[in-house]
Amino acid sequence: MESRGLFRGDRRVLKMSDKPKAAVYCRFANEETPKTAIYCRVASANDFAIESQEKALRNYAAEHRLSVGAVFSDNGASGLSFDRSAFQEMMSAVERGEVDCIIVKNICRISRNYLQFGEWFDDMRVKNVRIIAVDERIDSKTYYVQNTSLAEAIKKYYKESHSQKIKSGIACAKRRKLEQATKHSE
Repeated sequence: MESRGLFRGDRRVLKMSDKPKAAVYCRFANEETPKTAIYCRVASANDFAIESQEKALRNYAAEHRLSVGAVFSDNGASGLSFDRSAFQEMMSAVERGEVDCIIVKNICRISRNYLQFGEWFDDMRVKNVRIIAVDERIDSKTYYVQNTSLAEAIKKYYKESHSQKIKSGIACAKRRKLEQATKHSE
């Protein structure tokens, strides 16, 4: 009976979704080798952007001695929901135990909703799937402080970032008002 999945023995079997542009041959030395997947997404169909993401993530994987066994790409798919063909295919591979490490360029490639991303990230942690977001330098293998979820960390970061943007906007408005007052008094 033939297994249906991404990894069969020491060969990778590509399951094509509508738009992936690359296939990878990968040999796993033993069960200790992570079964790493790359996930790429752009909202507006753009082959160059997808290829650039994939190239950068492959370079990262090579630098960190991670064997890439699968590439999942959603070209022209919104990050507002998880209803994307390649993302769902990747999650099915996770459920079958065929992927235990996912590399993305940044967390927005998974979800534009940071709280949704945090919940997904925590779910992957429970399933022992390592998540690496290269731009943010997030690696679930080393990221967690005991009893701290990423969702809580992101909420705190978002709140602080939003607060800083508001303070910056108020300061800018005060400067403009002062400049206008100075111009009118001259």
